[in-house]
Amino acid sequence: MSELFQQVLSWVAQHPYWAGLIIFLVSMAESLAIVGVVVPGVVIMFGIGALIAAGSIDFWVAMAWAVAGAIVGDGISFWVGYHFRERLTTIWPFSRHPGGLARGVEFFQKYGGKSVAVGRFFGPVRAVIPLVAGMLGMSPWRFVLANVVSALAWAPAYLVPGMVFGASLELAAEVAFRLVILLLLLAGSIWLVSWLIHRVFLLLQPYTTRMVRGILRWGDRHPYWRGIAAALADPRHPEARGLSILATLLVFASALFTLIVGWGLHSGETSSVNYLVHEGLQTLRTPWTDHLFVFVSSLADLETIAALWISIGLLLLGRGRRHTLVYWMAAAGFAVLAGPLLVYLQPPRPDLLSAQDTAISTLFGDHTLWATVIYGFASVMIARSMPPPRRWIPYTVAGLLIGGIAFSRLYLGVNWLSDVLGSFTLGLIWISALGIAYSRHTEPESNLWPLTSTAALAVTAMLAIHGLLLHATRFETYQPPVHTQAMESRDWWETGWSRLPAERLDTMNRQDHRLTIQYAGPLPVIRSVLERAGWRLASQAKWENLLKLLSPGLDLQQLPVLPQIHDGAHEVMLLEKPLPGDRRLVFRLWSANTTLRPQGLPLWVGLVSEQRKVDVLGLITFGATLVTDPLPLAELIADLGKPLEHRLTKPRQVLLLLAGEMNPKE
Repeated sequence: MSELFQQVLSWVAQHPYWAGLIIFLVSMAESLAIVGVVVPGVVIMFGIGALIAAGSIDFWVAMAWAVAGAIVGDGISFWVGYHFRERLTTIWPFSRHPGGLARGVEFFQKYGGKSVAVGRFFGPVRAVIPLVAGMLGMSPWRFVLANVVSALAWAPAYLVPGMVFGASLELAAEVAFRLVILLLLLAGSIWLVSWLIHRVFLLLQPYTTRMVRGILRWGDRHPYWRGIAAALADPRHPEARGLSILATLLVFASALFTLIVGWGLHSGETSSVNYLVHEGLQTLRTPWTDHLFVFVSSLADLETIAALWISIGLLLLGRGRRHTLVYWMAAAGFAVLAGPLLVYLQPPRPDLLSAQDTAISTLFGDHTLWATVIYGFASVMIARSMPPPRRWIPYTVAGLLIGGIAFSRLYLGVNWLSDVLGSFTLGLIWISALGIAYSRHTEPESNLWPLTSTAALAVTAMLAIHGLLLHATRFETYQPPVHTQAMESRDWWETGWSRLPAERLDTMNRQDHRLTIQYAGPLPVIRSVLERAGWRLASQAKWENLLKLLSPGLDLQQLPVLPQIHDGAHEVMLLEKPLPGDRRLVFRLWSANTTLRPQGLPLWVGLVSEQRKVDVLGLITFGATLVTDPLPLAELIADLGKPLEHRLTKPRQVLLLLAGEMNPKE
């Protein structure tokens, strides 16, 4: 992945004119009538912004090409509309699909000439507004003015988000390339989930009444299922018995679904889909994202779900909404019944959680199931109190929460993919059925704010409690087990050192970050030796000093040193030594998870590197690691004192350091 990205950067740097032409064509196509609907201009321009942040494309050059393309694209669309006028309605595709043109006409008539400027930023009509402006006879000079002004605003609006994201990727790449991959994966997933929920909502909303009638007709044709169909769709029919039968059937269906899907994805052990997804995500783990996803997972911890359920339940009871309260209780009650069954029937989970945590999970069910039924049905209640065009908003928020929780369980390695799929599918079916019955048998809330604010306050309060009291314990719970090994001191000193990693282990070996140091001994010993030679503890990047990275005026010595990741862990020792010319040396050590016998000395691997200050577009400033070369290693050797015995191996240069007077050959 990193090599592919570097190849893209190199190609763009070597062919700047082709890059400019591509920007022009994308901008023009995104602005053309009809074509702009299918060209993913937003995504491509976002990616171009990331290339600008990487330094492969000059911002002002990209800006000029993008503005020119946008002006030409809208100009062509305007000319087509101005030339054909009313005949456009008889030309394909508008003759077959008149809806898009009609929306553009409505938008133009509502906002007049301003629609050319503002319409470029409204997805549903952006590609037809210039066409409509020409068709309705807008003055060409007025159009040109609006076209140029809107293009000047549109280009940076589409490029800057990608530039900011690209700058963050530059920063993440300094820490670990796996962090870059995870950021890209998260950004893409958030966009995809939001887009998918919105599209599905727009697709299904016009057919909801027809679907309800279809349920009733289906019940009439199948007498055995008539009670369930009526409980869901007929407001005059008592729903309790039908929903109870449906819940029971879903529980048994979930058992069959789990057995088929769960064991199907799990078969074949190391070649199974479950195993491949699990191992793939484990290679993306970093301490920073571990903290993030432990926090996300806490959204479906027992105490958070209980607080949310009780808070909304008390609100409904206090407002006299007893019928709605029954539905709210039914949502949670189903998870109580089905959750343990799902856990029992699923394949054995990854061996990470303690016996106590596994017992709690078995008793109360799965995080994904609880998130789906509780957050899902809360969004149903909130959406019902909103105007129909805006009901997609709570569904999208709930979808992002559920998706985030499900992904966190996969990332933390405590659930298989089949666990998550089974829990989500079962929960979605239940809240869909429950939501239909709820909408047909109860009156909506007259005011959505009490329900929304209560849910938000309950979740926020529990997140605060989690962060203050529970996070540290949960973080340790979700850490993967560390496997240590023993090695003879003499073996390590002679040839054993070559069996340890030669490069920093990221998603792949970082050959630009070679591990050129191996140290056997207590950390305070090497720290005291280097401090006498002018080294000092580095100011590590933490929440309280990260804002310094947004201050381009600071010297390198004032900026915190970003951590780096080797085999999923941050360094355990981080020292720095200032150099002239706004440079510094950085010394890092990681645990090798190895003990030397017979002395029992811990073994550490590390590197020494030079950093220079890098300013990315004036947005982010940090110390960037240069490619490791012999110079920093020579500087370190010159700073070593007698307490450390050392030797430099050949042909692969690794500096072996041993604390004390012990003879490794004994």
